[in-house]
Amino acid sequence: MKKRGEADSEEAWSGAKAKAQGPRSGAGFCLSRSESDRTSWPLRSVTPAWFRARFVAHDIYELSGEALERRGFKLLLADLDNTLVPYGVPLPDERLKAWRDDLNAHGVTLFVLSNNRHENRPRIFSEGLGVPYIGHAGKPKAASFFAAMERMGCTAAETAIVGDQIFTDTLGANNAGVTPLLVEPIRLAGNPGRYLRYAVEVPFRLLSGKGETL
Repeated sequence: MKKRGEADSEEAWSGAKAKAQGPRSGAGFCLSRSESDRTSWPLRSVTPAWFRARFVAHDIYELSGEALERRGFKLLLADLDNTLVPYGVPLPDERLKAWRDDLNAHGVTLFVLSNNRHENRPRIFSEGLGVPYIGHAGKPKAASFFAAMERMGCTAAETAIVGDQIFTDTLGANNAGVTPLLVEPIRLAGNPGRYLRYAVEVPFRLLSGKGETL
């Protein structure tokens, strides 16, 4: 008889696989509320280690394709707002495109995994960057992570996610069994809630990335 956590994990993977192979497996799609809630939360018992990222960097540009390839990563999931660009920036700039090209040159696929609930936001940005995406991802739930990995044919061991938030990106990565890479938020100004969230995250940020460099 399978344990509850194992059964939940297999059900989540099967559901994500069906979505990834369905009619929306083109450039990208947004998960509906029912789809992002498909998996029970969490799949396993949460421990304090789940709130710690394995690697930390100031920003995405400190993460080179060569370093990711050396660690065996083939798929880099990426949060959108305040990780790739500040909130409200509609399209990628040339520096971001050059970073994407560096990843590609080392066999690493960039894949936008955004919690933004406005379908056009991740779609327009990802199309401009020329990368696949999932919007309304429901992080830290694992369904969107599984869907992205299935769609790109990568295992959890070959997958990392870069993001600026502990309670969505890092926690979601550890929930799904992929490697979390934590960066500083690009811009906190304009929303008092962001300052509060960042303050709560500080202890976990201080404990992240200890003793390891990418």
